[in-house]
Amino acid sequence: MEKKKIEEKKQKNKKKIEKEKISDEKKIEEFFSPSKYIVVGILLLGVVLVALTLARIYGSTQNIDYSKSYLVDKEIVPEITCNDLANSISGERSFIFVTHYDSEEEYELEKDLKGVIGEYRLKDDFFVFKDDQECGSIKNIEEGSIKETLKLSESIDTVPTILYYKDGEFVDYVKREDPKMIEAADFVKLLDIYEITK
Repeated sequence: MEKKKIEEKKQKNKKKIEKEKISDEKKIEEFFSPSKYIVVGILLLGVVLVALTLARIYGSTQNIDYSKSYLVDKEIVPEITCNDLANSISGERSFIFVTHYDSEEEYELEKDLKGVIGEYRLKDDFFVFKDDQECGSIKNIEEGSIKETLKLSESIDTVPTILYYKDGEFVDYVKREDPKMIEAADFVKLLDIYEITK
């Protein structure tokens, strides 16, 4: 009788061990299942993409040369010199963006102007001119030949600005009521005043 009980216990233990073995095998299979690898792979890919995006964004704001025009550098509109001014304003309409190329604020303004230029289809009518060239400055039109070339009757103290010409004649320029630098919205306001549509 005892032998029978011992034999039954052995059988139960054997079944228990087999169940545990099967359970352990299932756990191992679940741990190494392909679906987990896919999930882990997707997570790793997501982390890599986020890291690359952040690196690109961070890297794009570093080492910007503010002594260059964004609009010219990205080949959106051409830069003109004193020699080109007369030809640039002789068309049906012209916009001369007068700037210094010396600050992040001006660089950001040019980035904002890119959208307005595209939206109003002004690419062929818009030019960038660096103030303080050999022909003079719009801040002091009595010095140099800029007064005659740009057909200005008075000095313009606010640079950057955008000069508007129609049929070769000076019409107006972008200005603000406050001392802040102009914004792309100020240019849009000028376009609206003179009914220049998109």
